[in-house]
Amino acid sequence: MSIPQSLIDVLRRRGLDVDYIIDILTTKLELDPSDAARAHAELALTAFNEGLSFVDKGDVMQASEKLYKAVEECIKALAIVRGLDEAKEALSKGRWTVSLLDNAASKLGEIVERAWDAAYFLHINGFHEVRIGIDEVRRRVKYITPLIEELRREVKI
Repeated sequence: MSIPQSLIDVLRRRGLDVDYIIDILTTKLELDPSDAARAHAELALTAFNEGLSFVDKGDVMQASEKLYKAVEECIKALAIVRGLDEAKEALSKGRWTVSLLDNAASKLGEIVERAWDAAYFLHINGFHEVRIGIDEVRRRVKYITPLIEELRREVKI
């Protein structure tokens, strides 16, 4: 079962994203951490594939945001699987902050930290500011791909 596109559209118009809904459901339903991690991992893979598609189309803004979202969701999934304090704090707050993501990335290892740095660069310079070209986006995919591979191994999706 998946979330209907019409509901996703309403959430986005209200400034909410699917990952936010997953965070709420995780908290309210007291989901098993492995289920929560798997949900974030599935979002990560979807965003990564969409990001690559936008890279192929030359769409800097959408590629940057989807690749950022992929890394963000990878960090959440891995932090949950490894039982990091940042994941527990996000669960108690009901949401993740950039600070929690950054701290988690630094604890999850060099591959994650490198991908987070690349993704955050894309988020700011490719999505918000739109001051880079598609080649700069494409160059950063090589830092994100190893994280996706690590996620697949660890969450087994």
